[in-house]
Amino acid sequence: MSWVRDPLPWLGAAILVTVLLAAVLGPLSGYDVVADADPGRVFAAPSAAHWLGTDHLGRDVAWRLVIATGPLVGPGLLACGVGAALAIPLGTASGVLGGPVATAIRFAFTVVEGLPRFVLVLLVLAIYGHDGLILALVAGVAYAPTLGEAIHERLEGLRQADFILANRAHGVPETQLVLVHLLWGACRRLIARHLLGLFAFFLVLETTLSYLEFGVQQPWPSWGNMLAFDLDYADATPAALLAPALAIWLVLAATTWVRRGLSDRGHDA
Repeated sequence: MSWVRDPLPWLGAAILVTVLLAAVLGPLSGYDVVADADPGRVFAAPSAAHWLGTDHLGRDVAWRLVIATGPLVGPGLLACGVGAALAIPLGTASGVLGGPVATAIRFAFTVVEGLPRFVLVLLVLAIYGHDGLILALVAGVAYAPTLGEAIHERLEGLRQADFILANRAHGVPETQLVLVHLLWGACRRLIARHLLGLFAFFLVLETTLSYLEFGVQQPWPSWGNMLAFDLDYADATPAALLAPALAIWLVLAATTWVRRGLSDRGHDA
């Protein structure tokens, strides 16, 4: 899919960059999640002072929306790092070496995938606590088999390709062959798409757990707990209800749009 002919990948990238900047700059704003409460302005309508109005405690919805990117972006990127650190070397070894090595690695992938991802996450959190770091680690581990299998399938199909055999015949070092021609040349878009999928998976996890009051706890904001608390009030302003829901939808849509722009011609993975 050409980014020139399709504006959605660019829009998705702009949304993701905006969320990243919000996560970086939000803590520097000086916004106090506790001191912002003001019973005198409960569910105030959007205004110049409060762009998205206020919530059930009189707190500024726009600022809380910005601060809530912190529990998402940092741990989400950590989850992507964990998933990549596990899946890329294991998937590469499985796809390039084949044989007993591939059998052992793919068996390990199958064991991890034996439990649904969400069940695995809940099981680990029940044992080790609802910490953002733990959530990031287990999300990365839970997604790693999916990425590892995708890399294995791509490299297994290319292991005996003509251009690989020709490079070997010309004395190209095996390390260069694997890192440059196979991983970078054939798998970079696939890996990027899956890491975006992992980030989206983490977003759903984080907001769902916070919505159910197992994740980020008040007064600290998460898009999930912002949505949950204001849904309990019949007089909540539309902005207070729609802002976190729209933020979740936009980021999920952005990952989909960017993934579409990273699609490979001739490859489905």
